Amino acid sequence: MALKHLKRRHMVAAAVGAAALAIPTAATAADAGTRPGGTPHTGTSCTPVERYVTLAAEQRRVLKLLKGFTVLRNQADVDRLAQPNSATGTQFAALAHMYNSMKGVGMTIVNVGMQGAGMPTLLFYRPDPKATNVTQPYVPNFPYRLAGWGYVWPYTPGKAPSYPTDAGLRCVKPTDWFVHERSVHPADTWQNIPVPPAEDWKGEAAGSTAPTAEECHCQIGEAHPRFWDLHVFLTWSPFPQVSMFNPGRPIPGFDAVAGKGFFYPAKPPV
Repeated sequence: MALKHLKRRHMVAAAVGAAALAIPTAATAADAGTRPGGTPHTGTSCTPVERYVTLAAEQRRVLKLLKGFTVLRNQADVDRLAQPNSATGTQFAALAHMYNSMKGVGMTIVNVGMQGAGMPTLLFYRPDPKATNVTQPYVPNFPYRLAGWGYVWPYTPGKAPSYPTDAGLRCVKPTDWFVHERSVHPADTWQNIPVPPAEDWKGEAAGSTAPTAEECHCQIGEAHPRFWDLHVFLTWSPFPQVSMFNPGRPIPGFDAVAGKGFFYPAKPPV
């Protein structure tokens, strides 16, 4: 695909992706793990074993959804992944930072279709380990290998999302969620410029409007409000790990800056 066509296609997809991040399409799977005669444990009430087991179930669902796409070998694979899934309504069609890789996260692809448990908002791919520069927005580093995925919800101060009846995510705790700051992905680098709202303590404001070019003093490629973010990473075992950044060998890329681009609210959510 010619470079100019690649740029045009992904800039259009990024605009759709920004809308998907701002207003996720919620679709939560039904719970298959309710205990007879009672309700399932949720959040902080789950035992460590329950948390492992439920997250393992979520990993199985996500890997089933992504069968054939755990490795992206070329642009044709990216294009195939971008097609609507008629069975689930998912569509992983927007590159949040183009082909930039984010440190500890990877190259990010946004689901612009149905989202929810088992159907994550974000996919994270580790670039080719032999690549020497993984922060060029229009220069891909194939093959990409799936490193993890993420879920996104509009940011409500003090109140984290939950999936109390879901077999895969019911043991996620409020404090697992962090805030993805109100930000701009500038048109020249497609990396990340945080533009926090005015507030007395970090996480107090909803930050529900996307930044403007005047605020960031830049040309906008994509802009989005604050949102809740939950990252889940593969560990090469049946049990994934919830973490802001990937465990193990760090994924290379530009720095989102923990505490600025990504942060935990000063007052923990419930």
